[in-house]
Amino acid sequence: MVDDAAPSTLNHPMVGREGELDVLRELYRDVKKGMSRAVVLHGPLGSGKSRLVAEFLAEVRTRSTTVLSMVGDEWESSLPLAGYTQLMSTAPLRSSKGFDGGALPPSTVSVDLSADQAVNYAQTLQIHLEQLQKRGPVIVVVDDLQWVDEATLRILVFTARRLHGAKVMFVFTMDTEQTEKIPVGVLDYVAGHQVRAIVLPPLTVEAVGQLGRNLLGTDLDVTTVRSLIEHTEGRPLRLVELMREIPHDHWQGRLPDLPPSRRVRARVRAQLARASEDLVTVARAVSVLGPSAQLHAVAEIAQVPDALACLDEGHELHLLRFTVSQTHSEVTFTEPGAAQAVYDSIPPTVRIELHRTAARVVTDPGEQLNHRVSATPGPDAELADALESYATVQARAGAWADVATAMLAASRLSGDRRQKDLRLLQAVDAMVGSGDLTQAATYLGTIESLPSSPLRSTVLGYLAVVTGQFASAKAHLDMAWRTVRPEHDPSTAARIAQRQVLHGLANWDGPAMVDWAHQTLALVDRAEPVWVEAEAIHGLGLFANHQVAETDALYRRHMSEVAETAQKQRIQMGYAWFALRTDDVEAAHLHFEAAVPTEYRGGSLRISLWAEAWLARCQLVLGDWDAAAATIARASVRLEGSGMRLIRPLLYWTAAELYAMRGDWARSQHYVQLTTAPSDGYRAMAVPAALARARYHEARADYESAYEAIHPLLTSDPQTHERSSFWPWQDTMVNVLVMTDRLEAAQEFLGSIEAASPETQSDTDKARLAWARGRLLAAQGDADEAREHFERALEYLHPHHRPYLKARICFAFGQSMRRAGKRRLASSVLRTARELYVALGAKTYVARCDRELKAAGVDTDAGVLAQELGADGPRLSQRPDTVSLTPQEQAVAQFVAKGATNKEVARALFIAEKTVQYHLTRIYGKYGIRSRSELAALYRPQQ
Repeated sequence: MVDDAAPSTLNHPMVGREGELDVLRELYRDVKKGMSRAVVLHGPLGSGKSRLVAEFLAEVRTRSTTVLSMVGDEWESSLPLAGYTQLMSTAPLRSSKGFDGGALPPSTVSVDLSADQAVNYAQTLQIHLEQLQKRGPVIVVVDDLQWVDEATLRILVFTARRLHGAKVMFVFTMDTEQTEKIPVGVLDYVAGHQVRAIVLPPLTVEAVGQLGRNLLGTDLDVTTVRSLIEHTEGRPLRLVELMREIPHDHWQGRLPDLPPSRRVRARVRAQLARASEDLVTVARAVSVLGPSAQLHAVAEIAQVPDALACLDEGHELHLLRFTVSQTHSEVTFTEPGAAQAVYDSIPPTVRIELHRTAARVVTDPGEQLNHRVSATPGPDAELADALESYATVQARAGAWADVATAMLAASRLSGDRRQKDLRLLQAVDAMVGSGDLTQAATYLGTIESLPSSPLRSTVLGYLAVVTGQFASAKAHLDMAWRTVRPEHDPSTAARIAQRQVLHGLANWDGPAMVDWAHQTLALVDRAEPVWVEAEAIHGLGLFANHQVAETDALYRRHMSEVAETAQKQRIQMGYAWFALRTDDVEAAHLHFEAAVPTEYRGGSLRISLWAEAWLARCQLVLGDWDAAAATIARASVRLEGSGMRLIRPLLYWTAAELYAMRGDWARSQHYVQLTTAPSDGYRAMAVPAALARARYHEARADYESAYEAIHPLLTSDPQTHERSSFWPWQDTMVNVLVMTDRLEAAQEFLGSIEAASPETQSDTDKARLAWARGRLLAAQGDADEAREHFERALEYLHPHHRPYLKARICFAFGQSMRRAGKRRLASSVLRTARELYVALGAKTYVARCDRELKAAGVDTDAGVLAQELGADGPRLSQRPDTVSLTPQEQAVAQFVAKGATNKEVARALFIAEKTVQYHLTRIYGKYGIRSRSELAALYRPQQ
């Protein structure tokens, strides 16, 4: 079918397929050059294959472009030439006479097709396409390849293989779940090297969020977006269906429970109407059992004569899927939402009876209780007590998500009002512990309306801690401790004390962590979950108080004692914090990585996200920046959906620094904004937020802004004889003070830090102080003494793999020596820094190294590599009368041409402001100009 009509208006922009569209554009460019191309779009039903083709055609359609198209249909797939008649609905430009001596190919469907006829049709199509391409590119679109009749497919493949040097592009779309309908020879062709394959993956969180903005005009909650992706498998068609069907006001806030779309409900109704009574019973059993329905359980609940025969029938109807592995057999629905559609169709009394049967069939205690709850519409004191007992067991394993589910159900089933409220408080407390703050927040109004009690204050305080509200958390937790009576209610008292431990950790308050940990440990048995969590943080409190040996002994003892449950991850993460700060970054990396899966072991998303945030930091320190970027991307999705603002600055500090070093300023600035901490936030928020801004400005050589960002840490996170700061910001502070000519302040600060440094200082800490001292000495004019300190810093790092820190030290070392006139030494050290930065992909500092080397008079190929990395900066226009500038003059000219002031140039090049003016005067004289604007006119941006 020749498609000359304009495409129908697409009422919402396509999202998440720009990369795939680029591939189609690339292939079309080849076609316009006279190279035949073929491409197949792979994806299941609803993945957006047809929409992508429509967008592509709308973009490339011109008067000289011809589009021939056909759409496969399941019913027509058994009719020979059904597809061909769509493609050739108008007469070909050249008759088929001369091939079989007969008339033109029929415009109606044939009932039979011989081999000779098939060849004749293929040759006719080939000549037709060759004639059409003479007046412009031809695009042959075959949508739903799996439903095109075999005769048409063979004609298409025969033709495509023989079109060489023709401006013809074949675009096939294929449902990956229906490939068994396609002849083997055709499959071999579309899977071969001559056909470009494009696989359409599920839409990402960002793409679904954008789709929501396009269709709904609102920003969807991240938890809702993740639920949408899980519910629809990220398929655009299903996402659009739900967004259009669910009332607009329902999308405000959290929407975790998503219904099946009308299309899915209609499809399921049609399938069940065609199904046997036994298959309907089996489908109901599968929907009641949930996502991982085992075949034996399905058979026992359904009580049908032959469950396997029902599965065969379900397979034929595309309703059920049966998979078998070495460990289990599983029955699932083929389409997301079908399970809910079947479940909703079950009459209430039948549904309750099915749940009762399921409770007797399944073996997992949690699943048994869930089925009993679903079969109990009203209060049931006995079941509520059973749920509470189960929650107690799960709490000891650290499985807070299971605790929350059980206690929420127990609250509903409780007849006594006081017990109902108490269990609701315990459920919300467990939600916070598991990291599901979004769900916990939905009960906030109810909790605040409950009578005041120690537990109520504890829950509100706990929620305030993890959302980063220092003042609110302190007020609630202090109130809880004042009103509790430990001798009568040691369990609640221990829970309050443990929340105080967490409060101390978030503010890096060593004495508070230790004192409240002692209170917790004295109130409960070591088997209790609050005991384990308090002890995990207790070690960090000891470290903050300079008790390094005691910290190490505590963690080593508990690592061998704690059982292999989610609770062990808490000990692992505490030890990893300690290992990171005491220079065993490799061990920290290992333990943070082990703590990340806590959520998936039934534990806490809160613990998992802490671990991921620190894991990204370890990867940055160890130079594995691509892994760090991947960790940040993965964690950010879960973090934004959790509502745990306490962790945001920590994760995004690393992100902002990484992308600033790589020169991705827009992304770095985005992450800097995400680190913003509230005025009443914790130290664990304020320090990373300040460091993110400081490192961003430092990378841009804007040291005044870096000073403004980091200066508050002098008072908010002091290093003293009694207290160790956890965050390594002190060397950055010295560097910023030196680069802003605050040498007296740098001397005073560095002296206080050196005096307060413990004897058990790590090699990395020693290296940081040594290079900071070297930086200051060089600025004070003592180059020889500065050199000794820089070299000592590098010696401290020699036994360790710390490429990022080594690069920072070498850059400062080389820059300082270059200013001191030691150009040979400077060039040697700067080359080392440059090599390290190249390996890291830190193009910002590769470019700065190039400038320093040029200023040192080194003629290198450095600029070539900086250009390959994408470092931007002005370049001299290729004028015939260009005069010769010294390397230092070239560097000054480049900065001034970009609009930098003399002061900014002086700081960037680490030279005196008077020296900048001196060079500028010489530059003006050489060019015969008188102003900065004239100098800028001689330069143009690098293309």
